[in-house]
Amino acid sequence: MEKLRMGDCKIMKYYSRKRPKRSIEEEEDRLSSLPDAILTDILSRLSIDTAAKTSVLSHHWRRLWTGVTRVDLYVCNQSDSTAKISYILRQLTCRKLRHFGLTLEDLEEGSNPSAICVSELESWFHQVFSRNVENISVNAEYDVPLLLPAFLFNSQSLVTLSILGVLKLPKIKDLCVNLPNLNKLTLDELDNFPLCLENLIKSCSLLEHLDLVFDLDLSSHVVNIIASNLKSLSISNLSMLNNTRKTRVYIDAPKLAKLKIQDWSSIYYFLQNPSILVKACIQLENDGGYDGLELDGEQDYGALSGPRKEYICQMTKFFGGLSSVSKLELKLESWTNILRYFNCLNLPIFSNLTWLQTNCFKDLLISLNYFPNLEHLEVDLWLLDDKMEQRRWCAPDFIPDCLVSKLETIHISTVGIDDDLRLLAYILSNAIVLKKLLVDFSTVDGAYVENERDKAYAVWKECQLCRSLLNLPRSSSTCEVVVSGRLVAASGNAVQGEFLTCQMYLGRSVTASGNALSNGYHAKYKWVDRLDACNFLYHKCQLSSTGLTAVMDTHEAMTHVQQLSSGNMR
Repeated sequence: MEKLRMGDCKIMKYYSRKRPKRSIEEEEDRLSSLPDAILTDILSRLSIDTAAKTSVLSHHWRRLWTGVTRVDLYVCNQSDSTAKISYILRQLTCRKLRHFGLTLEDLEEGSNPSAICVSELESWFHQVFSRNVENISVNAEYDVPLLLPAFLFNSQSLVTLSILGVLKLPKIKDLCVNLPNLNKLTLDELDNFPLCLENLIKSCSLLEHLDLVFDLDLSSHVVNIIASNLKSLSISNLSMLNNTRKTRVYIDAPKLAKLKIQDWSSIYYFLQNPSILVKACIQLENDGGYDGLELDGEQDYGALSGPRKEYICQMTKFFGGLSSVSKLELKLESWTNILRYFNCLNLPIFSNLTWLQTNCFKDLLISLNYFPNLEHLEVDLWLLDDKMEQRRWCAPDFIPDCLVSKLETIHISTVGIDDDLRLLAYILSNAIVLKKLLVDFSTVDGAYVENERDKAYAVWKECQLCRSLLNLPRSSSTCEVVVSGRLVAASGNAVQGEFLTCQMYLGRSVTASGNALSNGYHAKYKWVDRLDACNFLYHKCQLSSTGLTAVMDTHEAMTHVQQLSSGNMR
């Protein structure tokens, strides 16, 4: 073997001496030997600046970059970048431009962004449209309205059009819509909803995805969205005002499969219900807070009147048009809480619904009979409007079918109040096939704790709540209960006699996952009621990131709690 190796070395040296050496000029890299079509495709995946820099590599590379099919440009300085962009666009030679992206960043102080839009933007788009562009994405990051040129809506090749910024559409007399291949349209943000936009949407026969963001604060509007082949629709109204003259949105999209609405102030109508709708996200929340109007909040149906009654009745009817969905997200607040009135109005059954996420708990349970096949439920009460949960919860007159025979997983994020325990007790006592109940909670004391004494008390309160939840009777013998607070987490059969086995987290980072944390500590404990183990273990046992186990009887625990409260703990 050693001789063979020595022989190989001699052969390699021989051929190395015999092989002719090529000059640097004769050396040719493998990349340059690729076909121009492949090289152009590679350059199209780079930024236009980087692609243009390859022109210095050799004579062969000098003009390759001009054939790129993807171009993303940025305007950040009026005097320099606009001239550069104009030059780049004039150099392009491709017959079909796959993508054109333009970002108009905040300009330097004293510059006039509207001047760019008038004098430069139109010429840029003319250059782009001459290349049969397929996808256009424009992001205007300043507050001055961006006037869109009329010819932007006249293209045989355009497939995707996405424009973000304060937008101003051309007047209807100047607009000739001809977008026969447009598949996706995004307009964010519109300060009105002109008739020309309705005509644009209606005339695009291949339009399947529509995303609209508008702010209709000033007056009432009527919005018509008529699209025969639309499959995905997203509408967001940024208005903060609860106007009595509400905007009315009429939707006629029979092939709609996905719907998202973020709008608390408009009233929606289906001209014909979408029968193949699969997924819907309905967020009827006012993220900016109330506008100063005095709202009555929660009312019985008989006490409703005027605009509030009209809103509740029509939005409940609109919600009924979603009855074919299998996945639903419903976010409400007291003024838009349509869940409370389901039993008072003629609502269809949601037979296909298997997954539901909402922020309304008490009214949901008395409405579960409309969701007979619900399997997975998520309830998020962290940011809930207080008025929705002020009422005492009462069990429904009959047990919902899905609670007994369908619900498999429930995930609840709550604030840990006594009424929630009564509600959870009702669920666990009736959910026969429930496999997992996850409860994320936060006590007021544990929300923002700084000193160790307050943290100790917060830990004790969380342990009490964990014990209460884990001791609730369960109808399902296979149900796993996982309880997570800010400082304590417990799961399974954690209560054993006098002890509660749980996980505790100390330090700056706190999660409910049960995993060890960076910049913090992770340990397992066997807890006793009223045990301030947080402080005790932290001081006495020098808790380490590897964790430790401590078992104390009731007498020892009470002694340490008393010492802590009197200030004698060291």
